[in-house]
Amino acid sequence: MTDNPINKQTFLYQFLVSSRYRIARHILLLVAVAAVSLNQNIYTYGARVELLDNYVYLAGFSTLISYVIVGYLHLYLLVPRLLLKKRYLTYIIYSASSILLLILIRYVQEYWIFTLSGIPPIRSSYFNMVSILDSLSDFMLNIICITGISMTVLLRHSMIENQRVNLLEKKQIQSEVDNLKEQVNPSLLFNTLNRTAVLSKSEPEKAADMVLRLSQLLRYQLYDGARDKALLNSEITFLNNYLALEKFYSDSFDYRIVSETELTGVLIPPLLLVPIIQYALKRTGKQTSRPSILLQASREGQQISIIYRFDETDTPAIQELDGLKARLNLLYPGNYSLSVTQDKDQGTGTILLKLNTHGK
Repeated sequence: MTDNPINKQTFLYQFLVSSRYRIARHILLLVAVAAVSLNQNIYTYGARVELLDNYVYLAGFSTLISYVIVGYLHLYLLVPRLLLKKRYLTYIIYSASSILLLILIRYVQEYWIFTLSGIPPIRSSYFNMVSILDSLSDFMLNIICITGISMTVLLRHSMIENQRVNLLEKKQIQSEVDNLKEQVNPSLLFNTLNRTAVLSKSEPEKAADMVLRLSQLLRYQLYDGARDKALLNSEITFLNNYLALEKFYSDSFDYRIVSETELTGVLIPPLLLVPIIQYALKRTGKQTSRPSILLQASREGQQISIIYRFDETDTPAIQELDGLKARLNLLYPGNYSLSVTQDKDQGTGTILLKLNTHGK
């Protein structure tokens, strides 16, 4: 979880978001603006280029500057101060006004250049139906161009916000995993060592087994728990050691773990299944009779199924697994299902977790 997410995105994503492409983005914008202004000049002065001589270059430069001013006005003023702050009506009014001003400037420039060069203007009037329709077409073309600039800024802003939210979510999830490690370590370590001290004289073999399991559990937390992914079989071994140590200490429940050999090589985030075991232990701890826990892991194609079945007389509290769901939403978005059901006749509760590893 320490990788920078931007390194894993497409070039388009990096081009829009990364600061190292800032100059390239501005160059691309200027090229696009230059292309639009050139098209406007060709349309306006194309038939009389030879007659206008150097005035054509003056017209082209003037048009380019006016488009650049309006483009950057939107980029640095209207979009961040109005559009991104959801002042949509004000943004539309200012945008339309800037485009109308741009068209007016172009008409004034056109009239001035033709007058200065002594060449009759192409338009006989700026207020006849043809000129009005041309102005409307001009307005719509400029609206499309400005909208393109605005949408690009919005897309970039959205990408940056999503990246920031994802980083915050990852930090939160990592913090929850670290807290989970702390929950597993102190109480279980303290209880196991106390129990081992008691059994070291009366049952040394059992005490040695407890110490071995505790060392394996701590090794998994220290090394595999620090990685992004761990073997599912290693996670199941960790849970087996965890339950064994809990049983050594309290001996108030029975458990059984069943896993298929096809799970070899399957990777999952470390400590992903611990909250479910803790949930099951918490629920069975309320039982008056001796409860039992069954953990079953199986694989079908790209789908991994984890089933926890435990004695349950009360209504399952699924909200206690909200932290796990938040982590699954981040790690397996749209590629998992988590359900908690109760069989009142049998007096059991079942947690079913399905992970689609193909999506990862």
